[in-house]
Amino acid sequence: MSVDTKHSEYTENYEAWERCEHAAEGQDEIHEYGVKYLPRLSGQNDAEYYAYKQRALYYNATARTINGLTGMLFMKPETIEAPAAMDNIIADVTMGGLSLHQFAEMVSEEVITIGRCGVLVDYPPIVNAVTLAQAQAQGARPYATMYDAESIINWKTGRINNVEQLTLVVLEEENEIPVDEFESKCEPQWRVLDLVNGAYRQRVFRKDKRGEFILFEEIFPQINGRVINKIPFEFFGVRDNTPCVDKPPLLDLVDVNLSHYRTTADYEHGLHFTGLPTPVVTGYYSDDKSASLRIGSGTAWLLPDPQSKAFYLEFTGQGLGELREALRSKEAMMATLGARILAPEKRAAEAAQTANIHRSSENSVLASIAQSISVGLTHVMEWLRDWSGITGEVKVELNRDFIPNSMTAQDVDSLVKSWQSGAISHETLFENLVAGDIIAQDTSFDDEMERIATRPATGGLL
Repeated sequence: MSVDTKHSEYTENYEAWERCEHAAEGQDEIHEYGVKYLPRLSGQNDAEYYAYKQRALYYNATARTINGLTGMLFMKPETIEAPAAMDNIIADVTMGGLSLHQFAEMVSEEVITIGRCGVLVDYPPIVNAVTLAQAQAQGARPYATMYDAESIINWKTGRINNVEQLTLVVLEEENEIPVDEFESKCEPQWRVLDLVNGAYRQRVFRKDKRGEFILFEEIFPQINGRVINKIPFEFFGVRDNTPCVDKPPLLDLVDVNLSHYRTTADYEHGLHFTGLPTPVVTGYYSDDKSASLRIGSGTAWLLPDPQSKAFYLEFTGQGLGELREALRSKEAMMATLGARILAPEKRAAEAAQTANIHRSSENSVLASIAQSISVGLTHVMEWLRDWSGITGEVKVELNRDFIPNSMTAQDVDSLVKSWQSGAISHETLFENLVAGDIIAQDTSFDDEMERIATRPATGGLL
């Protein structure tokens, strides 16, 4: 076995991950893969197939659904609890300009799309530094890097101190090599994270000119001069954050989306050949083989044979109607499978309870994803805290209130009457108005009281 050996679960799931990514990318990506997603019709040559493919429309329900579900996760801001000393890390968690909020969005989109990703907490190379103080003097601090599912090619777990934990992770990366001051090229390299006698080790392998693997770098990262006894890598999944691979949450939708694309190809192909009427002439013959019959208001046809006929041949069959119905059926299937934002909304307003039940399947998946990402990001923040030599509790919680819970006028009226009668406190009234989306989520009670105190008297409720 070599360093680029793939885990069996990786091999089993790679094609599904690739399918989901291509579907999310859109029409250009789907067209680029040609027969992978749109088989040739029997007897088509290259030019005919190219025209057939170009006429096909890819209706990107997948990307719209990903955007919609990600938007639901971040409809309300995430809750971050961390010591003030971590403010610079929260503002730039990747050392590349991404805040923790942006990083959380990126992880969430990857989990919704593929169902899997991973985050490595690392420390930049430092010179002649052993303690945290020496490293920080050089401007060094820990940072987080996200790896997509396709980059995490191998992993192992083992029981250490009676706890199941990671003992090996192999990451496939791209190493950018400068060619000159304007151009660079990328070559693969493999980063191996493992435990050696209880100590965390990181190695980097590259290929030499003969294509053989060579060890390029080997280090034992430390925290304030002490070896690390765990691999600082966190998996993110749909149901949990174990290394086990979850099925991509939108895979069924993706497959229907690709089937819908193939049906549009057949439908557009049929329209191309049957949409315009074709002129037909019978009983006409000319010795001049180059002669042609022109069509237009300024042209008259003189047909010498009284039995001659001229008419338009028009398509009257039901085949295209069946294809059109199939497209509608697949769009409805996509709505059922999670792309609810694509389905036409009913004109009549749904009762709140009915709407909640209608979206319950999406909510259950989103709730699971929100839970997994919240736990995973909390673990990442704990690693960043410890590696920075900071103490204090850290916690990250993503929003799980995905459906706006706006109050009706009757609800507000009942609340105000309860407050006026002394049945509930002013604070409870405020909390319920925030929960009902009457008052903005990021508004505090004191801020609202200050606004009321500084506005002109109007006899308002608060």
